[in-house]
Amino acid sequence: MITVKDLHKIFDNNHVLRGVNYHIAPGEKIVVVGPSGSGKSTFLRCLNLLDTPTSGEIWFDGQLITDPSVDLNHVREHMGMVFQHFNLFNNLTIMDNITLAPIKLGKMSKEEAKENALKLLERVGLLEKADAYPAQLSGGQKQRIAIVRSLAMNPKVMLFDEPTSALDPEMVGEVLDVMKELADSGMTMVVVTHEMGFAREVATKVLFMDGGNIMEENTPDQFFGNPQSPRLQEFLSKVL
Repeated sequence: MITVKDLHKIFDNNHVLRGVNYHIAPGEKIVVVGPSGSGKSTFLRCLNLLDTPTSGEIWFDGQLITDPSVDLNHVREHMGMVFQHFNLFNNLTIMDNITLAPIKLGKMSKEEAKENALKLLERVGLLEKADAYPAQLSGGQKQRIAIVRSLAMNPKVMLFDEPTSALDPEMVGEVLDVMKELADSGMTMVVVTHEMGFAREVATKVLFMDGGNIMEENTPDQFFGNPQSPRLQEFLSKVL
């Protein structure tokens, strides 16, 4: 699904990613953890070219998307992205937030988009909020809507950039539950998060990033139960 080859990203004089290589197969749930400033979010944002790599290659679904001639908007239609801060349109109803892209991009008729949105809202337990505005929702509800908005495009992969870090603790669970259900449905997912319980429960692989590279990767059992490097042992001793 996604192949990353020798990915570098430099902001001014800050070498954030230092030759990252990775391969994500269809249906995998990759959870990326690590200290602040380790390059996790930059790695994720490079996958759909929100951050343009300084050098290296990213292949998505058989296409070299770092090739300058590639239509990025077309690529992003197949990669859902959920941010820390929801990024909903405050002047639009929830229904309009969800249906805007599929209608505008000609993916669905207005009726189809609405029907699809209602199904997705039901799936995340927010059917009654279709006509509400973002300001009327809690943080957890907004984030569930942000996930639905991405799903409305029928993406092939979902990218999550610390989707619960801006939420009050009691709202984290409702968002993680939606993400777990999505994982169970077979969605390919890449998740940057501090939620170690989620990583343990949902991931097919957990990656530890530090200093701009993937220092260790393993199945959740091995990653948490038998960390290899002293650096990961130290990190886990602080967060678990």
